[in-house]
Amino acid sequence: MFDAPEPILIDKYVKDTIAELKKRGFTGDDIFIASHSLGGVISQMYVKDNSDLIKGQILMGSTLTRDHHSITDKGTTLFDYKTPTLQLSGVKDGLLRISRGAEAFWHQEKNIDKSQKGMFPVIALDDVSHASFMDSSMIPSFV
Repeated sequence: MFDAPEPILIDKYVKDTIAELKKRGFTGDDIFIASHSLGGVISQMYVKDNSDLIKGQILMGSTLTRDHHSITDKGTTLFDYKTPTLQLSGVKDGLLRISRGAEAFWHQEKNIDKSQKGMFPVIALDDVSHASFMDSSMIPSFV
């Protein structure tokens, strides 16, 4: 018999942040998560399990992972993901493979099942690198 897995750490941070926002007067329910790089993979796990709480997601230098979609009998891409997600990629990313960005564009924009059209837009930003989404103080000096 297996013990229940520990909740992922993001769960605590999101709950604590929402509690703090409410303590400071936030009364809305339009909560979005923005994440960068590997944080985008982690946030997807959280958002998928908490789609009632999180209304939208922004991935920067990250993509929806392949396990979230399948190909229908009609040949279109269908996602098992309820939360609208905007994907921002840099044309000069340098870390996220350009082929992953292109693949995401194909599945999320061009081949998307009409029932989900517009839910997962992909935008490629000119002159933007992977580090462009970061606080510049976090970038190592040799980069």
